[in-house]
Amino acid sequence: MSHEAKYVPPKRYPFTEDKIFGWVMENQEFCLYLLQIILPDLNIKEIVEFQKQDAMGNDDREAKDIRLDIKVVDDQGRIFDIEMQTTASVYLGRRIRYYQSMIDGDRILKAGEYYSQLPDTYIIFLCSEDPSRAFNKPDNKAVHFFRTIDAKDSDLELNDGSTKVIINSKGDFAGESDKLKELAKLMNDEEVSLNEHFIWAQNRVDELNKDRRSNIVSYERNKNEWLIEGEGQGILKGRAEGLTNLIIILGESDFSDEQIFAKVKSRYGKYFTDEQIKQFMDEAKLGV
Repeated sequence: MSHEAKYVPPKRYPFTEDKIFGWVMENQEFCLYLLQIILPDLNIKEIVEFQKQDAMGNDDREAKDIRLDIKVVDDQGRIFDIEMQTTASVYLGRRIRYYQSMIDGDRILKAGEYYSQLPDTYIIFLCSEDPSRAFNKPDNKAVHFFRTIDAKDSDLELNDGSTKVIINSKGDFAGESDKLKELAKLMNDEEVSLNEHFIWAQNRVDELNKDRRSNIVSYERNKNEWLIEGEGQGILKGRAEGLTNLIIILGESDFSDEQIFAKVKSRYGKYFTDEQIKQFMDEAKLGV
């Protein structure tokens, strides 16, 4: 009887993997093509500025920095941020809101400049998992465009120049273009054949799995280590935020300090000392 180990093929990293996505998208011809099929009405002609993994933040060391996957400016000055999202998150909308604020903050108006000089912005999230957890109700449509509208009159739009696009590769593409359907296939790691753009992209993914595999494996390993390290810090921060929110809610409900302390301690006493809980209560009163 043979006891030879069964061959297990190496893991294939798809278009949606961080490094693969960045390397494929740095081909500006393909990047431009994706923008054109996602936003056909804009008649995008040329990319004049391209940045991959663009770090954005501010001078406050306590502020959360973000790193845009792909940031593009076209010949009309419009800004496009293209992000790959591989997990379902209920906070996707808030993440987009934060990205929007950082993109706007990066374009500070100087004295004498006008609000009209702020560029139109398009934040595009390519989601390989259902993004509708971030919506106010389940929705299986594949393509969503969000703008600022009047909650009392959905036909009334505030012209603030910002558009958010969310594409769900697992969603329903009925009524969408064949090109967007092919993009979904590429994201789902299915065979593509519609045109030379997608065939090139899939071939490029294959090449990168061979030629840059060690870089990808190293990056993924480091990313997992970062996530594990950050998870411990995030859990503690989340508990502190939950404790603070509970103090505020109880305070607004006219509970006494003694009652608030007792209720907070019963829930968070195994994570924080009495002195820490009292400090949180004092800070909540001061609005810190």
